[in-house]
Amino acid sequence: MRKKINGFHKHDKGPMELYLIRISPPCRAVWLYLLQHEIPHILHDVDFSKHSTKIPEVFKSHSHQEVPLLVDGDIVVFEGQAILRYLAMKYTNYAGYGLSLQQQMLSESVISWCFSEVHRVIGYSYIYPQFLDYYSLKTTESNECLIEHGLRQVTKLLEVIENRYLMNNKYLTGPRTTIADTSVATVLVLLEWTNFNYKMWPKVEAWLTRVKQHHFWDEVHVTHADFVKDIQRSSLIYD
Repeated sequence: MRKKINGFHKHDKGPMELYLIRISPPCRAVWLYLLQHEIPHILHDVDFSKHSTKIPEVFKSHSHQEVPLLVDGDIVVFEGQAILRYLAMKYTNYAGYGLSLQQQMLSESVISWCFSEVHRVIGYSYIYPQFLDYYSLKTTESNECLIEHGLRQVTKLLEVIENRYLMNNKYLTGPRTTIADTSVATVLVLLEWTNFNYKMWPKVEAWLTRVKQHHFWDEVHVTHADFVKDIQRSSLIYD
């Protein structure tokens, strides 16, 4: 038996499985796309910490122990951009990528930039070293240097978004929202961990507010929001 999802056939092998860590931006972007396009799926939360003894079997036989990872029958896809492309190609006819081929390719390009450069700068060079021991450098001095350098790079990225992407557009690829917007937004909200001020980038702030109104955004970002609240409570305690 075959089912139809948005006009595309799927063999009845049961819902696909998404392995994820819910504070990870690429994981949230994929999960959001699944929900927005009503693609049946099962979520599996993964813990790669050294104390965890519950690593899913799929990772024991797979070359990459990374999330997000999607299992759809016999097909295994890893990396956020690749998973989004697979879902768009097989299930949604590239819904959410834009109406024209030009806009679809721009969305693809922005997603690639998002999960490489943008996530590297905002996540790994600025946010994660402040809050996650695994990503902190060994000495306080070297870690502070990394964070300072990261902040400078963050401001450059925001300048690009403010003065190039959003200069004449409401959204990153044109007048309508696309998967490029939700993908970049999942990374930018990491700055909420530091109560970041967008005063110098009003277009970015207004754009981010609009994107966060998307259906299912709040559901996908519950763990993120809870983490931000925990940081804020800890800050009040230590202040």
